[in-house]
Amino acid sequence: MTLRLGIIDYLNCQPINWRMAERLPQVEFFHGVPTALNQALIDGHVAVAPISAFEYARHADELLVVGGLSIATIGAVNSVNVFSWLPDPREWDSQPIALTTHSATSVNLLRVLCEHHYEVTPTWTAMQPDLDTMLAQSAGALMIGDKALIEATVRRHIGRRGLPYFFDLGDEWLKTTGLPFTFAVWCVRRDRAEEVHEAGVIPALHAAKAEGMQHIDEIAQQYAPRLGLPPGVCAKYLRDLRYDLTESDVAGLQTFLTWALPDFRWQQVEWFDSFVQAEVTA
Repeated sequence: MTLRLGIIDYLNCQPINWRMAERLPQVEFFHGVPTALNQALIDGHVAVAPISAFEYARHADELLVVGGLSIATIGAVNSVNVFSWLPDPREWDSQPIALTTHSATSVNLLRVLCEHHYEVTPTWTAMQPDLDTMLAQSAGALMIGDKALIEATVRRHIGRRGLPYFFDLGDEWLKTTGLPFTFAVWCVRRDRAEEVHEAGVIPALHAAKAEGMQHIDEIAQQYAPRLGLPPGVCAKYLRDLRYDLTESDVAGLQTFLTWALPDFRWQQVEWFDSFVQAEVTA
Protein backbone atom coordinates (compact mmCIF):
# COMPACT_ATOMS: atom_id res chain seq x y z
CA MET A 1 0.00 0.00 0.00
CA THR A 2 1.31 3.44 -0.92
CA LEU A 3 2.48 5.50 2.04
CA ARG A 4 1.06 9.02 1.82
CA LEU A 5 1.77 12.08 3.94
CA GLY A 6 -0.76 14.90 4.13
CA ILE A 7 0.52 18.41 3.49
CA ILE A 8 -1.24 21.73 4.18
CA ASP A 9 0.12 24.41 1.88
CA TYR A 10 -0.77 27.35 4.13
CA LEU A 11 2.14 29.54 5.19
CA ASN A 12 1.82 28.36 8.80
CA CYS A 13 2.86 24.80 7.84
CA GLN A 14 5.87 25.72 5.72
CA PRO A 15 8.51 25.32 8.47
CA ILE A 16 7.41 21.70 8.96
CA ASN A 17 7.07 21.14 5.21
CA TRP A 18 10.64 22.37 4.68
CA ARG A 19 12.44 20.19 2.08
CA MET A 20 10.10 17.32 2.88
CA ALA A 21 10.20 15.80 -0.61
CA GLU A 22 13.99 15.50 -0.33
CA ARG A 23 13.76 13.83 3.08
CA LEU A 24 11.09 11.30 2.10
CA PRO A 25 11.50 10.48 -1.61
CA GLN A 26 9.68 7.17 -1.13
CA VAL A 27 6.53 8.85 0.21
CA GLU A 28 3.64 10.34 -1.79
CA PHE A 29 2.27 13.72 -0.74
CA PHE A 30 -1.39 14.65 -0.59
CA HIS A 31 -2.05 18.40 -0.54
CA GLY A 32 -5.23 19.98 0.77
CA VAL A 33 -6.92 22.44 3.11
CA PRO A 34 -7.33 21.35 6.75
CA THR A 35 -10.81 19.86 6.32
CA ALA A 36 -9.64 17.85 3.28
CA LEU A 37 -6.70 16.45 5.23
CA ASN A 38 -8.93 15.64 8.18
CA GLN A 39 -11.08 13.50 5.92
CA ALA A 40 -8.16 11.94 4.07
CA LEU A 41 -6.61 10.78 7.35
CA ILE A 42 -9.89 9.50 8.76
CA ASP A 43 -10.68 7.66 5.51
CA GLY A 44 -7.21 6.11 5.36
CA HIS A 45 -6.16 7.85 2.14
CA VAL A 46 -3.11 9.19 3.99
CA ALA A 47 -1.20 7.56 6.84
CA VAL A 48 0.15 10.73 8.47
CA ALA A 49 -1.13 14.30 8.41
CA PRO A 50 -1.71 17.45 10.38
CA ILE A 51 -5.29 17.27 11.60
CA SER A 52 -7.60 19.74 13.29
CA ALA A 53 -7.37 19.19 17.03
CA PHE A 54 -11.15 18.91 17.23
CA GLU A 55 -11.32 16.22 14.54
CA TYR A 56 -8.47 14.31 16.15
CA ALA A 57 -10.46 14.07 19.38
CA ARG A 58 -13.52 12.78 17.51
CA HIS A 59 -11.41 9.94 16.07
CA ALA A 60 -8.90 9.36 18.86
CA ASP A 61 -9.47 5.60 18.81
CA GLU A 62 -8.13 5.46 15.23
CA LEU A 63 -5.22 7.90 15.55
CA LEU A 64 -1.93 8.35 17.39
CA VAL A 65 -0.62 11.81 18.27
CA VAL A 66 2.94 12.68 17.25
CA GLY A 67 4.71 14.34 20.16
CA GLY A 68 6.50 17.64 19.67
CA LEU A 69 4.57 18.79 16.58
CA SER A 70 1.66 21.21 16.51
CA ILE A 71 0.40 24.54 15.29
CA ALA A 72 -0.42 26.62 18.32
CA THR A 73 -0.35 30.19 19.56
CA ILE A 74 -0.33 32.08 22.80
CA GLY A 75 -2.37 35.16 22.03
CA ALA A 76 -2.92 36.59 18.56
CA VAL A 77 -2.44 34.16 15.68
CA ASN A 78 -3.48 36.55 12.85
CA SER A 79 -4.88 33.78 10.66
CA VAL A 80 -7.97 32.67 12.59
CA ASN A 81 -10.20 35.72 12.64
CA VAL A 82 -13.77 36.85 12.88
CA PHE A 83 -14.58 39.99 10.90
CA SER A 84 -17.81 41.62 12.00
CA TRP A 85 -19.93 44.70 11.43
CA LEU A 86 -20.71 44.64 15.17
CA PRO A 87 -18.10 46.10 17.55
CA ASP A 88 -18.72 43.70 20.45
CA PRO A 89 -19.11 39.90 20.18
CA ARG A 90 -21.78 40.12 22.86
CA GLU A 91 -23.96 41.68 20.17
CA TRP A 92 -23.80 38.48 18.09
CA ASP A 93 -26.71 36.81 19.88
CA SER A 94 -29.20 35.54 17.25
CA GLN A 95 -27.13 37.23 14.52
CA PRO A 96 -25.99 35.31 11.40
CA ILE A 97 -22.30 34.39 11.47
CA ALA A 98 -20.70 32.82 8.39
CA LEU A 99 -18.25 29.96 9.01
CA THR A 100 -15.43 28.91 6.69
CA THR A 101 -15.77 25.42 5.24
CA HIS A 102 -11.99 24.91 5.53
CA SER A 103 -11.66 24.32 9.28
CA ALA A 104 -13.08 22.18 12.08
CA THR A 105 -11.08 23.36 15.09
CA SER A 106 -11.54 27.09 14.43
CA VAL A 107 -15.28 26.72 13.88
CA ASN A 108 -15.63 24.91 17.18
CA LEU A 109 -13.31 27.35 18.95
CA LEU A 110 -15.70 30.13 17.92
CA ARG A 111 -18.67 28.10 19.18
CA VAL A 112 -16.89 27.54 22.52
CA LEU A 113 -16.04 31.23 22.89
CA CYS A 114 -19.63 32.23 22.11
CA GLU A 115 -20.97 29.84 24.73
CA HIS A 116 -18.42 30.22 27.52
CA HIS A 117 -17.02 33.73 27.05
CA TYR A 118 -19.46 35.94 25.15
CA GLU A 119 -22.57 34.04 26.31
CA VAL A 120 -24.36 34.42 22.98
CA THR A 121 -25.99 32.04 20.51
CA PRO A 122 -25.54 33.22 16.92
CA THR A 123 -27.05 31.47 13.92
CA TRP A 124 -24.38 29.68 11.91
CA THR A 125 -24.01 29.36 8.14
CA ALA A 126 -21.20 27.45 6.40
CA MET A 127 -19.82 29.35 3.41
CA GLN A 128 -16.87 29.27 1.05
CA PRO A 129 -14.16 31.60 2.40
CA ASP A 130 -14.71 34.83 0.51
CA LEU A 131 -14.90 37.65 3.05
CA ASP A 132 -16.88 40.17 1.02
CA THR A 133 -19.51 37.57 0.09
CA MET A 134 -19.70 36.31 3.67
CA LEU A 135 -20.11 39.80 5.13
CA ALA A 136 -22.72 40.74 2.54
CA GLN A 137 -24.96 38.05 4.01
CA SER A 138 -23.92 37.95 7.68
CA ALA A 139 -23.11 40.07 10.70
CA GLY A 140 -19.74 38.37 10.96
CA ALA A 141 -17.46 35.92 9.17
CA LEU A 142 -14.87 33.42 10.39
CA MET A 143 -11.85 32.96 8.13
CA ILE A 144 -8.66 30.94 8.55
CA GLY A 145 -5.29 30.41 6.94
CA ASP A 146 -3.61 32.53 4.31
CA LYS A 147 -6.79 34.37 3.28
CA ALA A 148 -7.41 35.31 6.90
CA LEU A 149 -3.83 36.54 7.28
CA ILE A 150 -4.19 38.70 4.17
CA GLU A 151 -7.50 40.15 5.33
CA ALA A 152 -6.15 40.72 8.85
CA THR A 153 -3.22 42.65 7.43
CA VAL A 154 -5.23 44.65 4.91
CA ARG A 155 -8.11 45.44 7.29
CA ARG A 156 -5.97 46.03 10.36
CA HIS A 157 -7.53 49.38 11.31
CA ILE A 158 -10.26 48.08 13.60
CA GLY A 159 -13.47 50.06 13.41
CA ARG A 160 -12.36 52.37 10.62
CA ARG A 161 -15.36 53.53 8.57
CA GLY A 162 -16.24 51.03 5.87
CA LEU A 163 -14.13 48.24 7.36
CA PRO A 164 -15.34 45.46 9.65
CA TYR A 165 -14.24 45.01 13.23
CA PHE A 166 -11.61 42.34 13.74
CA PHE A 167 -11.39 39.62 16.39
CA ASP A 168 -8.39 37.30 16.55
CA LEU A 169 -9.55 34.01 18.10
CA GLY A 170 -6.11 33.18 19.47
CA ASP A 171 -6.21 36.42 21.42
CA GLU A 172 -9.82 35.86 22.47
CA TRP A 173 -8.93 32.38 23.79
CA LEU A 174 -6.02 33.77 25.80
CA LYS A 175 -8.31 36.38 27.36
CA THR A 176 -10.75 33.61 28.27
CA THR A 177 -8.36 30.99 29.67
CA GLY A 178 -4.87 32.43 30.02
CA LEU A 179 -3.65 29.44 27.98
CA PRO A 180 -2.18 28.81 24.53
CA PHE A 181 -4.46 27.39 21.87
CA THR A 182 -3.51 24.36 19.77
CA PHE A 183 -5.17 24.42 16.36
CA ALA A 184 -3.64 21.29 14.84
CA VAL A 185 -1.61 18.24 15.76
CA TRP A 186 0.17 15.69 13.58
CA CYS A 187 -1.33 12.22 13.74
CA VAL A 188 -0.61 8.74 12.44
CA ARG A 189 -3.27 6.19 11.67
CA ARG A 190 -3.04 3.44 14.28
CA ASP A 191 -3.30 0.75 11.59
CA ARG A 192 -0.33 2.24 9.67
CA ALA A 193 1.93 2.98 12.65
CA GLU A 194 4.47 0.22 12.03
CA GLU A 195 4.82 1.20 8.37
CA VAL A 196 5.22 4.88 9.25
CA HIS A 197 7.82 4.01 11.88
CA GLU A 198 9.86 1.85 9.50
CA ALA A 199 9.79 4.55 6.80
CA GLY A 200 11.26 7.13 9.19
CA VAL A 201 8.48 9.62 8.56
CA ILE A 202 8.31 11.06 12.08
CA PRO A 203 12.06 11.74 12.44
CA ALA A 204 11.89 13.42 9.02
CA LEU A 205 9.07 15.68 10.22
CA HIS A 206 11.05 16.67 13.30
CA ALA A 207 14.18 17.29 11.24
CA ALA A 208 12.20 19.41 8.79
CA LYS A 209 10.78 21.49 11.62
CA ALA A 210 14.20 22.03 13.23
CA GLU A 211 15.75 23.13 9.95
CA GLY A 212 12.70 25.06 8.79
CA MET A 213 12.71 27.18 11.94
CA GLN A 214 16.27 28.19 11.06
CA HIS A 215 15.11 29.39 7.63
CA ILE A 216 12.10 31.52 8.54
CA ASP A 217 13.33 34.54 6.60
CA GLU A 218 13.96 32.42 3.50
CA ILE A 219 10.52 30.79 3.76
CA ALA A 220 8.93 34.22 4.15
CA GLN A 221 10.78 35.58 1.10
CA GLN A 222 9.64 32.63 -1.02
CA TYR A 223 6.04 32.62 0.17
CA ALA A 224 5.25 36.35 0.47
CA PRO A 225 4.65 36.93 -3.28
CA ARG A 226 1.85 34.32 -3.25
CA LEU A 227 0.04 36.33 -0.60
CA GLY A 228 0.90 39.81 -1.79
CA LEU A 229 2.28 40.60 1.66
CA PRO A 230 5.66 41.98 2.76
CA PRO A 231 8.16 39.24 3.70
CA GLY A 232 8.55 40.85 7.11
CA VAL A 233 4.85 40.30 7.85
CA CYS A 234 5.15 36.64 6.88
CA ALA A 235 8.31 36.13 8.94
CA LYS A 236 6.79 37.70 12.06
CA TYR A 237 3.68 35.58 11.62
CA LEU A 238 5.75 32.38 11.55
CA ARG A 239 7.89 33.38 14.52
CA ASP A 240 4.79 34.07 16.61
CA LEU A 241 3.49 30.52 16.10
CA ARG A 242 4.32 27.57 18.36
CA TYR A 243 5.26 24.26 16.74
CA ASP A 244 6.46 22.08 19.64
CA LEU A 245 3.29 20.88 21.44
CA THR A 246 4.64 21.86 24.85
CA GLU A 247 2.99 21.05 28.18
CA SER A 248 1.21 24.41 28.17
CA ASP A 249 -0.03 23.80 24.61
CA VAL A 250 -1.41 20.45 25.77
CA ALA A 251 -3.07 22.14 28.76
CA GLY A 252 -4.83 24.59 26.45
CA LEU A 253 -5.88 21.73 24.19
CA GLN A 254 -7.30 19.78 27.12
CA THR A 255 -9.36 22.77 28.20
CA PHE A 256 -10.71 23.32 24.70
CA LEU A 257 -11.68 19.69 24.20
CA THR A 258 -13.37 19.55 27.61
CA TRP A 259 -15.66 22.38 26.49
CA ALA A 260 -16.04 21.43 22.83
CA LEU A 261 -16.53 17.66 23.30
CA PRO A 262 -17.84 16.94 26.81
CA ASP A 263 -17.79 13.16 26.19
CA PHE A 264 -14.10 13.15 25.25
CA ARG A 265 -11.66 11.94 27.92
CA TRP A 266 -7.98 12.81 27.77
CA GLN A 267 -7.21 9.23 28.80
CA GLN A 268 -8.21 8.29 25.23
CA VAL A 269 -5.10 10.02 23.88
CA GLU A 270 -2.33 7.68 22.75
CA TRP A 271 1.06 8.89 21.58
CA PHE A 272 2.82 7.50 18.54
CA ASP A 273 6.19 6.97 20.24
CA SER A 274 4.65 5.10 23.17
CA PHE A 275 2.55 2.93 20.86
CA VAL A 276 5.51 2.00 18.66
CA GLN A 277 7.71 1.25 21.67
CA ALA A 278 5.05 -1.02 23.11
CA GLU A 279 4.73 -2.83 19.78
CA VAL A 280 8.50 -3.28 19.54
CA THR A 281 8.82 -4.72 23.05
CA ALA A 282 5.68 -6.86 22.88
